Amino acid sequence: MNSAKVVKVEPKKLLPEIYKQLEAIVGPEWISEDRAIVEGYSRGLMVPTDISPKHAKDPTVLPACVMLPGTTEEVQAIVRLCNRYEVPITPYTNGQMFVTPTTSGTVCIHFSRMDRIMEINEKNMTATLQPYVSYNALQAEAMKKGMWNGGTPLATGICKVASQFAGAGIWQTDLKYGTLSRNIVSVKMVLPDGDILVTGSAGQPGTENFWEYSPGPDIIGLTRSSLGTLGLVTEITVKLHTWVGGSSFPEDVGHPSINTYYEDVEKKRFDRPPAPERHRIYWLEFPDYDSEIEALYKIAHSGIGIGLNATGAYSLYYCSQTTEMTNQRAEEEFFFPWNCYVMLAGISSEKQLEYEEKVLKQIARETKGKFLSEEYKPEVLDALAPWSQDCIRHVTGMRMCRGGWSGFVIPIGRISMAKKHSVIWCKALEELGETHITDRGGCGSTPMIYVVNRGHFMYSETDNYPQTHADPNGLDKVLEYLIYSHTASIKERIAGMGAAIAAEPFTSFYPEIGPNTNMFLRKVREAFDPKGIYAPGRRVYTKEEFEKVPMEVVGLINKHREKFSLPAVKAE
Repeated sequence: MNSAKVVKVEPKKLLPEIYKQLEAIVGPEWISEDRAIVEGYSRGLMVPTDISPKHAKDPTVLPACVMLPGTTEEVQAIVRLCNRYEVPITPYTNGQMFVTPTTSGTVCIHFSRMDRIMEINEKNMTATLQPYVSYNALQAEAMKKGMWNGGTPLATGICKVASQFAGAGIWQTDLKYGTLSRNIVSVKMVLPDGDILVTGSAGQPGTENFWEYSPGPDIIGLTRSSLGTLGLVTEITVKLHTWVGGSSFPEDVGHPSINTYYEDVEKKRFDRPPAPERHRIYWLEFPDYDSEIEALYKIAHSGIGIGLNATGAYSLYYCSQTTEMTNQRAEEEFFFPWNCYVMLAGISSEKQLEYEEKVLKQIARETKGKFLSEEYKPEVLDALAPWSQDCIRHVTGMRMCRGGWSGFVIPIGRISMAKKHSVIWCKALEELGETHITDRGGCGSTPMIYVVNRGHFMYSETDNYPQTHADPNGLDKVLEYLIYSHTASIKERIAGMGAAIAAEPFTSFYPEIGPNTNMFLRKVREAFDPKGIYAPGRRVYTKEEFEKVPMEVVGLINKHREKFSLPAVKAE
């Protein structure tokens, strides 16, 4: 008989008088402290700091209650009340990362009711959205008017434009349009004290909402990628661009059915859409890493195309319809290790497509690139079919056949920096051991590379996919991967680990960044959130929070800092 004591995990509840006041703001149907409800908001999907506490039965991650406001005014009233009683708050949209409470007794604000496209301005080519509007909803409406926002992340059905403002905002068409951060006109946010901040020209009374800057400091730059710790975005205005791909955008030629899924896979009944009108996608293979890097530079600098990326291991699980297929293709090295895909668009005319194709073919000849075609590796080209539309609007992202995505290493640098990233990743694999076969992407093959702004810089991505059902320690290993890679990159002077998102425990334990960005961000936090109620400790620790970091985490970080000849970090 197992005599181990069972510990009952209970969330910390709000005082009844506080709960009643919150209920009066949104109404009883839009607030709940029911255990079944709050459990659903106690675990993120992607990063160890969102997942491990749940596995450890840490009661901190259980919200005291969940609220669904419907307007900016309701959000403001909630924040003012929480500020008065010093009740912590965490925002929630799609639940992917950096969403779980960091402190007991947290009010979780879920924006699912705020899902309206408030305006599409055809003359100024902008769209104003509430925080729960997804990328595919924005695209569907904008494309009817001959416009689109210029790019999407994976899984556009769940990814929200406003939540990407709080994170990275990487798109597959970054080559031409840049990341989300370069396409923001303004944001409206509720600050931790309950004040409302409007950025850009819209912040000046009587001025139109058309320009991202305004007199004074660049507040968008200060608050972007703040992980919801400096303000809750309730409206965001983004730039739109000319779209020539057609007013309707069918998701696919077919849809998978649960009842006949494996038969549908075998007979290829879905995931084979045509490219949008006046758009073409080309796949190239290269004999080695250097040839791929040279081609990426030349294509980016030529001025052609709207998207330029290398896929790495992403093609394994993105283009495989079953887990067995993913694993088999990884074992067989089905996809060529050095590759890229290029998206061309005839925005001005069909002749633009013809010209850009000629330029691309010339660059391929110069860099020993070979196009996949009906004559060369048609089976691989056929397998890559899901990218034909998903480079514009991702529809298979949530069906990717992979393990749990729990760790991502995304440095930023020149295109050639990808090779340094690969060296670090290979050493991490050698020392720590892989969590799954698809961890090998980026070691012996290209990492996922997003080329941005005609090659001024790029994001390079490698990931862990632990099978936590088979390896209970997989999440611990992922955290060590993140620490190892972060520390090695600091030593190698590689910028922007984690897509340049400042998040703990990395912010405070790597003062080399900035230097001392952690101290600056601490001052910013004190200015914006003096009572420390907005997701405390998520982006940067206070001195008191830093001193409470578990010793096992401190020891692990300092172990790797010592490995790379960096001094140990202690609470100041």
